[in-house]
Amino acid sequence: MVDASAKKPGGRSAVQTRANGDHTREKILNAAELLFGNESFDTVSLRDITNAAGVTLALASYHFKVKENLFSAVVARRAAVLNETRRERLAALEAEGRMTVEALLDAFMHPLFEQMQSDDEGWQAYVLLLAKLGANDRWLHYIHENFDETANLFIDRLRALLPGLTEENLLRGFSFVLVLMLQTVSKSRRLDSLSDGRFSSADLDTSYQVLLNFCMAGLDALRR
Repeated sequence: MVDASAKKPGGRSAVQTRANGDHTREKILNAAELLFGNESFDTVSLRDITNAAGVTLALASYHFKVKENLFSAVVARRAAVLNETRRERLAALEAEGRMTVEALLDAFMHPLFEQMQSDDEGWQAYVLLLAKLGANDRWLHYIHENFDETANLFIDRLRALLPGLTEENLLRGFSFVLVLMLQTVSKSRRLDSLSDGRFSSADLDTSYQVLLNFCMAGLDALRR
C-alpha cells in the first residue's frame, strides 16, 4: 500500500526532499568555507568546491547559481552566530554592571579567538576568511551587511565610556581595533620574522592579552 501522504506536496516525501536538499546545501557550504578560508575566492573554483563536497556541479548551481552567491552565503552563515555571541556578552555586561572599555573590547574580540582555538576546522577556516575580507575593500559590502549593525552597538557603548573622544577619533580608533584583531587572530607570522622565531604568532593567548592592552591604551590616548 502506498502512503497517501507521500503523494501530497506537504507529505513525507516532500519533507524528505527538503531535508536532502538542506543536507546537500550544508555540505557545499562546509566545503566552500574550508577552501575559501585556507585559499582564496579567486583561486578556488566551483568545481573544486563540489569535488570536495562530493556533489555534482549541477547541485551547486541549483542551490547557489554562481560562486559569489555561495561566497556570500558562507560569510553570512557564521556571522549570525558570531553576532549573537557578541550581543549576548554585551547584554551580560550591562545586566551585571561591569561595563568598562576592557570588558567591552573583550566581549567583542574574544569570541573570534575562542573559535580560532577550538577544534572546529570550519570555524578556523571562517576566521581566516574574515581576515581576508578585512584586508582590502573588495568585500567591504559583505562586512557592512553582516557585521556593522552589531559593531555599532559596541561603538555606542564606547562613545559613552570615552566621553572625551571625538566622533572621528572614536571611529578611526575602532577601525584600527578591527584591523589589529583580524591580523592577530589569523596568526600573521610577521612577529615570528621580526623576532627571528623567539616569539610566535601561534601563541594566541599571549597575543590576545597584548592586543587587548594595546587597544585599550590606544583608545584612551586618542582622548588626549
